[in-house]
Amino acid sequence: MSIPRRIVPGLEKAGASDLGTIRVSVAGDALCWPSLDVDVYVPGLVERAFGTRLFAASTGRRGGQRKTRAKTAAAKANGAKGGRPRKELSA
Repeated sequence: MSIPRRIVPGLEKAGASDLGTIRVSVAGDALCWPSLDVDVYVPGLVERAFGTRLFAASTGRRGGQRKTRAKTAAAKANGAKGGRPRKELSA
C-alpha cells in the first residue's frame, strides 16, 4: 500500500534520510519518525487516505465475522422464531 506523504502532517517536506528512520509502535497501530517528532495512528491514516466509507465498511465486516457465545445463542434463538422476517413491499 502506498500513501502520499503530502497527506501526513509533518512529512510533507521531509527528506529521504529522515523518512528512513521509521519505527512501529509496540501495539503495532502507529508509525513514528523520532527525528521529525511525528507519530501517525495507522487506522486514522488509512481513513484519511481511502475515505471514511471504506474504513467503516471494513470495520463492520470484521465485526460481523466475530464469533462469540452470545452471538451464537442469539442466532439460535432467532432461528427458532422462524428466522428473519420478510420485508414487506410498499404499494
